[in-house]
Amino acid sequence: MSENSETWQWVDEDPIEKLLRPELDPEPVLVETRSSAETLVAEGRAQFEGLRFEEAAGSYSAALAAEPDHATAHFDLAVCLEKLEQWNAAANSFRRAMEIDPSRSETLIGLGACLLHLDSAEEALVCFDQGMRSSDLREAGLLGRAVALQTLARYEAAEEAYRELLEINSGAAEPLANLVALSAAREDTVAVAEYSQRLIRVNPQSKTALQGLAMVAIRNSDRTAALDYCTRLVEVDPDSFEGRFNLRFVQQRLQAPEQDTRSIA
Repeated sequence: MSENSETWQWVDEDPIEKLLRPELDPEPVLVETRSSAETLVAEGRAQFEGLRFEEAAGSYSAALAAEPDHATAHFDLAVCLEKLEQWNAAANSFRRAMEIDPSRSETLIGLGACLLHLDSAEEALVCFDQGMRSSDLREAGLLGRAVALQTLARYEAAEEAYRELLEINSGAAEPLANLVALSAAREDTVAVAEYSQRLIRVNPQSKTALQGLAMVAIRNSDRTAALDYCTRLVEVDPDSFEGRFNLRFVQQRLQAPEQDTRSIA
């Protein structure tokens, strides 16, 4: 898909006839074009809601061909491209939407999400900090900020942001899952156990929680608990290499004398 949505179009009217009939007003043509863009945007949204993301992207692009400065079409196209994991193209569309309508804070949040996927965490952090100034988007901006800080290995600041999110919603699964991963990166097994237990109460099928609890059990040489968590992890995700590896590891250890039970978990 071309990032430049402006295309050359022939005007479907005779310029000589227009000179001979000056009473013809060009305004109806402009109104029709604008109506066409809105119609295409509406079609795109219907296709998006039906999970037909490629078709939706085509409709939004057609709307922008009709009206290149249609901010909503740029924004909706960017969201659609996110779903298609076309991060660079999505970021460009978000930037264009922001140029046309700088007041739309959700554009900053979307751009920040794309930048995280493009390994530009510092730039993403700026977007989230600016976007969360809108009270309606504070939670989304705070989550993005926490993820950016975690990506930058600024763990203390990231944990503080996640804790703030949990103050807003103590049962939010995503902050808890990220805190499990963050604590594992810091090799803080006490925190891994705490956040994993909280997460598994929210979602008993959480792979992240089961991985965290299995890791702690293995490192604490609690083979019975490790076997339970690894078994549950394989039941939840039969294709998990880590789960199957650690399950076999723990099963072997249950039949062996007590010794160091660390694994790749």
